[in-house]
Amino acid sequence: MRSQTATMADVAREAQVSPTTAARVIHNRGYVSDENRKRVLEAVESTGYRPNLQARSLRMQRSYSLGLVLSSARENPFYTHISHAIRTAASDRGFSMLTVNHSYSPEAEVNGIKQFLEHGVDATILCHALENKNIQPLIQAGIPVIQVERHDIEQAYFVAIDPDPGMRAAVKTLADEGHKRVAFIGARATDLKDGGPGHAEQRRAEAFQQAVSLYGLDEQDCPVVLGEYFPRSPNDMLPGRRLATMLLDDHRRAVTAIIAGSDILAAGILQVLYERGLNVPSDISVIGYDDSMAQFLSPALSSIVQPYRAIGDSVMAFVEEAVGQDTSSAKTRERSVSTSLVLRNSIGPAPGSF
Repeated sequence: MRSQTATMADVAREAQVSPTTAARVIHNRGYVSDENRKRVLEAVESTGYRPNLQARSLRMQRSYSLGLVLSSARENPFYTHISHAIRTAASDRGFSMLTVNHSYSPEAEVNGIKQFLEHGVDATILCHALENKNIQPLIQAGIPVIQVERHDIEQAYFVAIDPDPGMRAAVKTLADEGHKRVAFIGARATDLKDGGPGHAEQRRAEAFQQAVSLYGLDEQDCPVVLGEYFPRSPNDMLPGRRLATMLLDDHRRAVTAIIAGSDILAAGILQVLYERGLNVPSDISVIGYDDSMAQFLSPALSSIVQPYRAIGDSVMAFVEEAVGQDTSSAKTRERSVSTSLVLRNSIGPAPGSF
């Protein structure tokens, strides 16, 4: 009995459950048995029920919309994955999403924040803000702000991404394959426009150094090479190329494996290795970070995985906790999710070790 004007009561009647149970399933709030959940979802499909978001917003005095600020989705597919994960988690909970990708333009960020305010978003997610002063109008308006990966706004909630588990797994895997000279190529804090205290890239370098020590490698044989993260212009070489060239030209620091601070950096590293006739992984092993494009590179790249789904769920847990409350008294200010390692074809034994 599909209808363009089906109501929640129609869904409840079709599923033979109470309206309260139907509402819990439709709004994804509260406990419902698996059997009743299945019946309600089947009834939603058979009746063609669609929630009236405008009526719900007026009734609840909420917009059921969120703002999402991204740094550079055009340059780095990591942000595309983050956007998809948060958008999916929001949609599952009945929220729509407004997005601004500032690409390091203060004007774009300011205009995006104005749009969020005009639409009365219930909360804003930052991954990552360009200038914190641009975010202040949201805070002054009492709109909850959630930062992902980088935390430099005191009033914001924070979803931390722990690099240690993934980095430890990466270094241990290489050490088990006989690698004793492993390099890390990553971003330098001063080169990131959206840096801030303890930002993610610095934490990755620190996690690498801690893992090197943990697994008994000599720090002198495991250099850390840091530099720019993105090309200076569309026609400029990938930063990973520049940093890999610096590393490989320094014959005092010959390595048998490289861990990159992102898949974008790893892509440039692979280009340099190819041009120099170095085979991956028989001559040198390579591991990326983010798992945003690693499977599409050649060879398919092992990578430290960002837990995208967990990030989206953690963001929405903050949204549901904070919306409509005094954010200064919220129960939880920080949630942490952990990285892991996915193995593909870019890791092999250290040359001459077996």
